[in-house]
Amino acid sequence: MSSPSVDELTNTVCTVVQTLPQSRKAKFLLNTALSLIDDGHYGPEVENYLDIYLKSPNLPRSDVVKALLARGNARRRCGERLLAKAQQDFQAVHALDPTNREIQHHFRRDKLIHFTNEPASQRAPLEVWERIAHYIPRYHLRSWLFVSALHRDIAMKRIFHTIDIYFGEDQESLNRGLDIFDRAKADPIFASRVKCLRLHWSYEEGDMLDLMIRIFRTALPEFKALRDFEWIGYPEMRADMVKAVLASHSHLHSLGLIGWHFDAVGVSAFKHLRKFTLRAEDDDGFADMGEVRTVLDQNEGTLRHLILGAYLARTHSWDSAFQSVTIKNLTHLDLVDTRISHIVLARIAHAHNLQSLTLHGTFEEPSSASVVFGSDHIIDRKHTFLPHLEAFRFVLVGHDDELNLYQSVVQFLRQRTKLRRLDLGSCPWELVLSVLPDLTNLRVLGVRIANLTQATVDTLVNVLPNQICAIHLSTAVSDKSMNEYARVFARFHCLSFLHLQCVSKRRPKPNLVSEKDYQVQTDLWYSNARHTAILVPSVDFIGWHGEHYVVVRTDGPDGKPGGNVELKELPTRRRLDCGKGVDLGTDDATWLERKDVPMDYEMPGLE
Repeated sequence: MSSPSVDELTNTVCTVVQTLPQSRKAKFLLNTALSLIDDGHYGPEVENYLDIYLKSPNLPRSDVVKALLARGNARRRCGERLLAKAQQDFQAVHALDPTNREIQHHFRRDKLIHFTNEPASQRAPLEVWERIAHYIPRYHLRSWLFVSALHRDIAMKRIFHTIDIYFGEDQESLNRGLDIFDRAKADPIFASRVKCLRLHWSYEEGDMLDLMIRIFRTALPEFKALRDFEWIGYPEMRADMVKAVLASHSHLHSLGLIGWHFDAVGVSAFKHLRKFTLRAEDDDGFADMGEVRTVLDQNEGTLRHLILGAYLARTHSWDSAFQSVTIKNLTHLDLVDTRISHIVLARIAHAHNLQSLTLHGTFEEPSSASVVFGSDHIIDRKHTFLPHLEAFRFVLVGHDDELNLYQSVVQFLRQRTKLRRLDLGSCPWELVLSVLPDLTNLRVLGVRIANLTQATVDTLVNVLPNQICAIHLSTAVSDKSMNEYARVFARFHCLSFLHLQCVSKRRPKPNLVSEKDYQVQTDLWYSNARHTAILVPSVDFIGWHGEHYVVVRTDGPDGKPGGNVELKELPTRRRLDCGKGVDLGTDDATWLERKDVPMDYEMPGLE
């Protein structure tokens, strides 16, 4: 019964519309289209209504603007819905097959401005997330493994960029190393993420060593993206292993040999090295020490970072190596735990490209060294001696009474506005204080104050720039517990690493006290370290009397930061640990806490 009435109504409406003038018909069509859009019924029919409306003559400008805005907004909303569905499809493909070239190409080229209703991982491009990950310590970056496939992929690239493998009596570390080799053979994607491989050896000659060497030989070629390789410990890297590494990775950018002897015969066959490290207790290995000079000569065009060290208890000279023309091309030079002759220092003085210099050990001629540093002049606001210096570590052994030498070094540092990192070892505090106001761009400082008081700490804090991001403060005698000084460091909002150390303080040892006293002292030790982290809310890592902790902060009940603070202990130094050590979050902290200054040949752990 309803159909006839509906048809009658429709016919009547059509008749009325037909009697309307053109302007009224257009207005009716516009209102109908706008109503349908407001009700969420935008589609091909509404699109057609607006097309016909806009073709009509003599339309009011205000109505045309209203029609175009309505159609533009409707089209955008439809496009957003389609793009969101398309992005879901792309994410599903990425989850199923992360190696798919087409989907990787899509994510690299996706430059659209994403919409607020999408997940954060989709709103920002891949490059942004990779940049964010660069500033997150690896310890905290592990949480990205559980956020999304995109975050997991970025985190794994960072986490597995550098891998340390330990072969020795520690069965857990041994199993981990073997698992890594097995995975590298089975998973090319994982192997391609490893850019720096550091092998720590602690084996005597025998069947077990032979077995581990064979396993290593078979796994090494799988790390096709390897750029940095370091062989650390005993047995040292020998001629046969040099040939094996050279055969599979002749393109290495960085090569490190750290052990008791220099046994790597033929290491000069590597070309295009950018960084070379040799740490040996003495020079009675299988390789001639002249090989070091050959390495420098063969890599003259590319070598920019050189690290050399020899046990201070042995007489040793780098004079021959420093005759190489490559020395003048270096931008980073580290002489650690070694004797430094006047010939070597004179060659350093002519290495005008140096940006970073570490001198740790003993000068054979302290008075001559004082003259070299005192020869620096400032002409047109530029230093004549090492004008591009940005990082300087000066840690001497046996020269505490050489006041003239320290005065010359401090004079050499004056007005160096480019200097970013500084560690003057046991230089008298008064001399260090005199130069700090000149270093306006300082970001990293290692300083030793023999007698620490609240007044000296306040003085130190007042002369440092607000942008300081890593500090190591050590002392022989302190008026109070070191954590009680921490509060004044809270003014540095960029401070991510703080190490407070009294050389006489050590973690309590269970074999020296009763079980009850050990527990009480251990709780106090941890409580004081944690108190430091609480007082300085910006820090991510804490150094406490030679030990390192990562700071884990959780939000409070109200969701605001600054709730619970916990410390997670990081591994202590192992025998022959070298430059990189444990991850401390930033290159600045890593530079400040180098574990091979000095390198410990005797003790496997902290004492």
